Amino acid sequence: MIYIYMTVLATILIAMSDFVASTTTDFALGASYRNVISKSLYGLAFFVIFIPGAIRSYVGIDYTTYSKYQIPAVLEGREVKVESLYRWVIRIGYLIGGKSTYQYIFAITNFLIVFFLFLYIKRLSSNKVLSIIVFMSTGFFFFSLSGMRQSIGVAIALWSLKYIEEKKFIPYVITILLASLFHTAVIIFLVFYFLSDIKINPFVVALVMLAVNRLAPHLRNIIISISDRVGLYSEYFGGTFDTGGYNKIFVVLILLVMLFVCLSRLVLGKEVFYKNNTALNIHYVACMVVAMISYLPTPSRLLFLFIPVYITLIPNLVVQYKNIRVILYLIVISLCIFFMYELLFVQNSYGVLPYNHVS
Repeated sequence: MIYIYMTVLATILIAMSDFVASTTTDFALGASYRNVISKSLYGLAFFVIFIPGAIRSYVGIDYTTYSKYQIPAVLEGREVKVESLYRWVIRIGYLIGGKSTYQYIFAITNFLIVFFLFLYIKRLSSNKVLSIIVFMSTGFFFFSLSGMRQSIGVAIALWSLKYIEEKKFIPYVITILLASLFHTAVIIFLVFYFLSDIKINPFVVALVMLAVNRLAPHLRNIIISISDRVGLYSEYFGGTFDTGGYNKIFVVLILLVMLFVCLSRLVLGKEVFYKNNTALNIHYVACMVVAMISYLPTPSRLLFLFIPVYITLIPNLVVQYKNIRVILYLIVISLCIFFMYELLFVQNSYGVLPYNHVS
């Protein structure tokens, strides 16, 4: 139940933060005091999400892998696939812990993920409360307790999307390159800067998905060939995780978002719809993954490069609706409750239950 308590408390604090920031009545506090209180409430919401992840113990399927294999290998100087910046997280966390515990490594990791996610939400979300609900319920939070290096990289990459909005190429490239030093796969986000002015009709994407699905076996061979040449992701093909299995709940999530995106293209019109163009393009890549999902190894981890963009995409589309906005909020929140129940209580996604913490 702790994850539900976290979600409820964080959303209440953020709702209070937004209320204080928007209060302009005569008897209200001065603007500077309102700003301090609003930021303090938002900061409290950050700690509500950060602390449980920081003090967890053997929560998440990769916690044991890191504790028993990857962290000791880095500290002992043995060969292990861990990117350079995360090696520094390991060394610094171990040093802070007096070289007697790994717990500070997990604390720093969770801090980086949640910190950049909160910055991303604050900068790019039109409804921060709904963003937190989407973050906590649609899988990325649970994934972040296992796929830690990837989650840091993705969180930084999402935060850096503001540079696309501001047309700042150099800061964007530098940030993505730094993010890739936590997880190499994040380098794919470089592409989205060059796609930022390309506006793609979602109905065309739907047709392309059908074609990709039919051609998936042939496309797999092409991807393997490219992967072997560039040395990225190649070790997964033909390996232990290349089974053709995948979590259907994420396919449902992406298809539902695609349905909403198509509806929004019809209802909102081009000018409003394409205000979210970069997030839409990231979503379309997730759609392509879904189109050939049974032909890709570890497809869920691959999807979690792109699914987190829903944290802002969904709220930013919902707020554009005028007459049925409240109805859409209720539908989205109801679906989030369903996804959270399915992922947490039915699937125990990424082994986040039972929750244990360090004593």
